[in-house]
Amino acid sequence: MAEHSQGLGLGLFVVEAAAVGQRLDVFLAAQAGGASRSKLQKLIAAGAVTVNGRRATAKQLVILGDQLVVQWQEPPPSQLSPMPMQLQILFEDDEMIVLDKPAGLCVHPGAGEPGPTLVQGLLHHCGRLGAPLIRAGQTPVWTRPGIVHRLDKDTSGVMVCAKTDRAHAALAQQFQDKKTLVREYLALLDGAMMQDEIRHSSYLYRDPKRRLRFASMSDSDFRGLKDEHDELAAAAATGLLGRQRVGSIKGYRQAQSLFTREAVYGQRLTLARVRLYTGRTHQIRVHACDLALPIIGDQLYHRRVQLPLTFSPEVRALVAQAPRQMLHAHKLGLHHPVSGESLCFEAALPSDFAGIVGLLLEYRTRF
Repeated sequence: MAEHSQGLGLGLFVVEAAAVGQRLDVFLAAQAGGASRSKLQKLIAAGAVTVNGRRATAKQLVILGDQLVVQWQEPPPSQLSPMPMQLQILFEDDEMIVLDKPAGLCVHPGAGEPGPTLVQGLLHHCGRLGAPLIRAGQTPVWTRPGIVHRLDKDTSGVMVCAKTDRAHAALAQQFQDKKTLVREYLALLDGAMMQDEIRHSSYLYRDPKRRLRFASMSDSDFRGLKDEHDELAAAAATGLLGRQRVGSIKGYRQAQSLFTREAVYGQRLTLARVRLYTGRTHQIRVHACDLALPIIGDQLYHRRVQLPLTFSPEVRALVAQAPRQMLHAHKLGLHHPVSGESLCFEAALPSDFAGIVGLLLEYRTRF
């Protein structure tokens, strides 16, 4: 059973017979009204959860009669200024809003990107947006209300945002679990993709030489790196390495994508449909480079494109001068955060992307 004190931001949970033996984070996730396990684990790690008056760990098992106290912390008012903005709304109810984000619009403020941002437009439209749980004991900075996933500034397409806290928790859990979502993109690639499909998996990590980019390591190379790390860590634990520091592999995150060929133009360009099975930063852009099929217009990962003379001057100019990466979030499928209903949303190609594809139709290769 659970009791809540909203004024103090506290929650009291008492373990009953049916829950005995569960991990603490699993028990709380079932009791705490939709809060995700990852957010609860952060609260536990920050010392905001006690069991019988003692600081808890996420992995400990609960026993009959345990009294758990959770120190919740409500999000403060947003420091962002609401801003009028024309939003392309695909769906909206009391819990969430689904948008077709245009290219060139940042989702939230960041280094060198002061605004205007999508968050500011959403705050003006909705008034209040759902927020994630915030670690107790820290000064909260609430700069991303409503945001459960993001698209790069120059990527267009479908995006969902949360209007309530419970919707935020439920949607964030769906993105974390990667079990109920369909995330599908359209990309124009520099190169002829001859296979019908290419499934690609690797580990992404921050490029140490160019911090704005991500680099990719094959699964087999990462396994070798991990084995080496584990051996060094074991040696360090026994004192065999003295004070030698063992490097970290925490910054490596597995990414999985499926590229499906839609069309090849002039034996040089490919329109591909890309299904995400994970959602890492720059995942499609990096994986396209791994496959030697970089995205047209991607100024961070690809050079300026020069097409052969077999393409018309108009096509060559449009492709060479593409102002942003030709990447569009075409489809998003999810479960409604409250009703559980299966929903699917699609956004048509924007005019800049559609214009190039339209001119390429006469060059399409028949397979």
